[in-house]
Amino acid sequence: MTAITLRVKHAPGFRVDGSPLLPSALSALSGDAIGRLLLSAGNEVFAIGDLFDVSLATNDAPARVVIEGDARWLDCIGARLDAGSVRVTGPVGDYAGLRMTGGTLDIEGDAGHFTGCEMRGGRLTVEGHSGDFVAGARPGGMEGMTGGTLIVAGNAGARLADRMRRGTVLIGGDTGDYAASRLVAGTIGIAGRLGAHYGYGMRRGTLLLLQRPERVPPTFTAGGRGFDVFWSLFARALAAQCSEMASASALMKRRLTPFAALDAHRPPRRYAGDLAVDGRGELLIVE
Repeated sequence: MTAITLRVKHAPGFRVDGSPLLPSALSALSGDAIGRLLLSAGNEVFAIGDLFDVSLATNDAPARVVIEGDARWLDCIGARLDAGSVRVTGPVGDYAGLRMTGGTLDIEGDAGHFTGCEMRGGRLTVEGHSGDFVAGARPGGMEGMTGGTLIVAGNAGARLADRMRRGTVLIGGDTGDYAASRLVAGTIGIAGRLGAHYGYGMRRGTLLLLQRPERVPPTFTAGGRGFDVFWSLFARALAAQCSEMASASALMKRRLTPFAALDAHRPPRRYAGDLAVDGRGELLIVE
């Protein structure tokens, strides 16, 4: 297959839609043909060759796109990715991994807002920080992430996993306000501190906290025993997942260590809520 490398020439000074930069769309094209493809930027379009230096290499690996340089002006990178891999060696803009269904998207720098928004499958990793609405729904949308694995090694902004319905989200740093708000299902793990109003409107799903918060919301009630077997399987599954991801970089390994080191034989304190809605959500606090 073909490995396509796009090196940023310069910051264009405007937002660019990077959703066409997918392995499935580019792998069958020549370097000149890729350079002539158009990317939209508001009401205008620009050729890929105007923004990037394009180089190709043929190997036996799956189709791959590598973007080198500071691309924080590039939105929707990896949007609707279904196969192959996309790797960015610097920061990216908003909506990275929007509605991706398969493949892998690896971002070595920071990501903007709406990272993994409405993600359906695949694996998305951010070695830096990310903005608001990670794994959430688009404005006006009713469903956030519904599948796949999303890992942010650094901090995440407000409304993490808003309206999430399925999948796994791990945050190695802190989060903003309203983490796991309106959560329908899925698993969220947070190693750092939380903002205010976490678990607001949480119906079902699991929110795992590796640091005890300053307060537990009044709409969550303590209780629940006899889940030792579940916790043992859950902790081991997280450890295996983190071990697989730790090989990506030293930073990722360090950030994921708290999840990999969970004691499978010592269940956390369990709370149920949000009782103001369905009340079947699960808040697990490691002590």
